[in-house]
Amino acid sequence: MPDATSTLKTDITRILAWALFLPVLVVWPFLSAMPLFSLWGGEHTVLSFSINAVMLLFGFWPLLGLYLATMFLRVEGTGRLGGTRSERGLWLGAYATVWTALYLIIAFARP
Repeated sequence: MPDATSTLKTDITRILAWALFLPVLVVWPFLSAMPLFSLWGGEHTVLSFSINAVMLLFGFWPLLGLYLATMFLRVEGTGRLGGTRSERGLWLGAYATVWTALYLIIAFARP
């Protein structure tokens, strides 16, 4: 019976993590485009330009391009990516949550 309890706790933890990360993953592509739009508009200081460039570089769209390139270049029959699909999704959700929190702090902290 302890094995079933352990599995139940793991499942509940995953469900709660997905409940937190899924809304962030939905808005992350839209928020990742915002640094590009802010780079196009108006005058920038070196600091604001650098922050927007870094946020753009580590956002959704470059990671999507990197993922698609690795899928295209991966040789058939080589090892799979680490972890299960659900685990990779949770790691991506955690990354997106941290990125989104940083972006929102930066966006609202501007004078």
